[in-house]
Amino acid sequence: MRALGFGLLWLILVPFSHAAEHGVVVLQYHHVGDDTPRVTSVTAAELEQHFAYLKEHDYKVVSLTEAKELLAQERVPDKLVSITFDDGWRNVYDNGLEIFKKYRYPFTIFVNPYLMEETPRIYMSWEQLRELTEYGATIANHSQFHEHMTWRDAGQDEAAWQQRQLTAIVDAQLVIDDELGSPQPRLFAYPYGEYDAKLAELLAEQEFLAFGQHSGPWGPHTKATEIPRFPASANYANLDTLKTKIGSLPLPVTAHEPAEMEVASDVEEVNVRLHIAASDDVQLQRMNCFYQGDVIQPNVADESVEFTLSQPPIGRSRVNCTLPSRSLSGRFYWYSVPLVRPNEQGRWPD
Repeated sequence: MRALGFGLLWLILVPFSHAAEHGVVVLQYHHVGDDTPRVTSVTAAELEQHFAYLKEHDYKVVSLTEAKELLAQERVPDKLVSITFDDGWRNVYDNGLEIFKKYRYPFTIFVNPYLMEETPRIYMSWEQLRELTEYGATIANHSQFHEHMTWRDAGQDEAAWQQRQLTAIVDAQLVIDDELGSPQPRLFAYPYGEYDAKLAELLAEQEFLAFGQHSGPWGPHTKATEIPRFPASANYANLDTLKTKIGSLPLPVTAHEPAEMEVASDVEEVNVRLHIAASDDVQLQRMNCFYQGDVIQPNVADESVEFTLSQPPIGRSRVNCTLPSRSLSGRFYWYSVPLVRPNEQGRWPD
């Protein structure tokens, strides 16, 4: 057995706080419809059910820009939610318009301008997107193309890869700004939720907030280019489980290992390390982590938590760690570490 370690799941405690730490739960949607791939779809009825739940339970729905401003405060208000849609599918307009008109919640649509032009029949038009801004939409950047942005082509050096990604991001933003008539917030969603340290650095240099597809709330300690979102489609659309995620709290992680999503193709074990700012609302002994259908109970020792993941699959996966709040009954801290394992050719499925 060959093992490639990336550290231990490790939480370092610093001065105590006496209350739960709040954050922003960002919900991620793709299609709205009942005739699209279920794995990335929510029906109009389910979407309205979600919006009604937020209203009935006094959640404040905020734009991503407002979320950033609130998280910069010393104390973050409780029960904040942001809503996002990836890809700009036409069915979001066709099946969601009346819901958006009814609730007038702010939401963000991440679009690929080149794909919109290439295949207009399946994506919203700029006219439709501009109409949705009247009902709360912000139009944001998903790159020009929907490709695996971390992949380097054979023979491509780092400078060429970097230039390609910068062009895809910056050109998309120029189109968005031009079509909307003014500079738009610099918000970016990674295609497939995939990123590495270099891509995150490129986004930071361009002053973007960048959003992945690993789950958990966005908290004060979250890196601006590694913001998580909860998927709310398919089986994740079920309110019986989604409401727990909507009410979740950000585990105050200050750093984690592996720092990169991608692990080696021949890896058989991955060790994970989290560094966490302490709170007496957090009891490390009550943490459980979940990976590939298995429940993992970490070992807690010397202000650390440790476990090893075995046999990561080819492709994307993630380990989710949760623990109950001591002060807020029924509320859970949540943190996710995304992983991707390539095949021998350095690729993985969409």
